[in-house]
Amino acid sequence: MISASHNTNPARYHGIVDTHAHMDDPCFRDHLAEVLASEQAKGVEMIIQSGSELLSSQRSVEMASRYDCIAASVGVYPDEVLGLPKDYLEQLRELACRPGVVAIGEIGMDRGFPGHPPMEPQERVFREQMDLARELQLPVVIHDWDADEEVLQVLRDYPQLHGAIHRIFSELSYARQFLEMGLYMGVGPQVTYPNSDKLVNLVREMPLDRLLLETDAPFLPTHGLEGQKALPSMIADVADKIAAIRLDCTPQEVIDIARANAIRLYRLPL
Repeated sequence: MISASHNTNPARYHGIVDTHAHMDDPCFRDHLAEVLASEQAKGVEMIIQSGSELLSSQRSVEMASRYDCIAASVGVYPDEVLGLPKDYLEQLRELACRPGVVAIGEIGMDRGFPGHPPMEPQERVFREQMDLARELQLPVVIHDWDADEEVLQVLRDYPQLHGAIHRIFSELSYARQFLEMGLYMGVGPQVTYPNSDKLVNLVREMPLDRLLLETDAPFLPTHGLEGQKALPSMIADVADKIAAIRLDCTPQEVIDIARANAIRLYRLPL
């Protein structure tokens, strides 16, 4: 069983919506029902299970059909763009029309991953999935790692699409441009780390009606818990940090506002 002992009071906040997690990761596979029950007891109301390629997108859809607390996004993220079957878009379209799917994602571009695919196929697959999102009138979940200029150039061609930047850690000048485009900012446990000044500055100045909370579980635990698996309930720690940065809201208000934002963007059944 994966430990979730970071909270002294397991339910110190309620209504937590984790807008980006990978609960299909093998570390959860043998005891997912128990993990989800434990997380719900800690105040987690809903998790958006993110697809990153075709198989994980299929798993996301299956999990959304099985668990009331899970919604799904489906997509191919940039490090998986090579070797896609010719009909990958048709497969994604079929998955995206299933019950419980609320977004196309995670999709985007990546210069930070060692040995990342060339930018041309990254951009092509990104644009093809943006076209699919526009066709299906679904929001997008955007992966952007050290590729702000490239991502911005693509987004400028889709002004009518709504969506979020997953795990935002761009320079403030780029984050401001994303906000001007109407995008939401996904903020997670990275904000609790001492080397996250640019994210702290963004959280301090951004409008709260663009805030989403996420963990990228199991990949990004709260600072001080390195080596543990990230869990959606760690959003409580993120809310504590955001409230301490801003000084204009309580942690529960941070969670409540982010929940309302997630409902509005993803049309969650809450």
